[in-house]
Amino acid sequence: MGVVKFPARGSVLLVDNQDLIHVGLRVVLQRQDWVTRIIGARRGADAVLLAERHGPRVAVVDLFVGDEFGTEISAAICERASDVRVLLTSSARSITQHAAREAGAFGFVAKDVPATEFVNSIRTVAMGEDPFVWRSDVARGALSGRQQQILELMAQGATNRTIAQILGLSVDTVKHHTTLIYRRLEVRNRAAAVHHGQQLGLLQPAVRVPQRHTAEATPSPPMQRAA
Repeated sequence: MGVVKFPARGSVLLVDNQDLIHVGLRVVLQRQDWVTRIIGARRGADAVLLAERHGPRVAVVDLFVGDEFGTEISAAICERASDVRVLLTSSARSITQHAAREAGAFGFVAKDVPATEFVNSIRTVAMGEDPFVWRSDVARGALSGRQQQILELMAQGATNRTIAQILGLSVDTVKHHTTLIYRRLEVRNRAAAVHHGQQLGLLQPAVRVPQRHTAEATPSPPMQRAA
């Protein structure tokens, strides 16, 4: 079976809700002799429609397009326009390679890398020169080890009191870490924190929450997911 050859030139789809990115990146890409056309979308539905209609060589998708997750947009593009290769990007967050691959993406590049490196990453993905492009030297939005533990327990539905018992912390300490998690992930509640954590590949496969009982404790009802 022969090696798949990609065209020497192709179009680029930009999926981002920030005007500055559309304007700035468009200016840079227009200078590239391999770029035939630049298409823009500010919503996931529009991105999928344009990917189907125009078949760009590469779609550059931000991890967060407004309230939408870039990983979900990537998966939808891959499903509806399988020839389009997605490159995820972000200026404030990173993503694990596993999560990027699960979304069907061919790589990730941070927006704050040098412009030449950013454009070279787009070209590499567009032309199929590398099976997976990874340009992420800084861990953005990273959680501490303790915060990671708490987020994983939150994903299992553990309340602050239960988390405190499991980790041997005070409830106030758990609340403090929970607040820091919200800030770092830029969310307002537990459900959003868990959802963002899943999208970014921060959460490990679910495991059972260990139960702790004291001599005075009585069996507790099934754990309910905290709001």
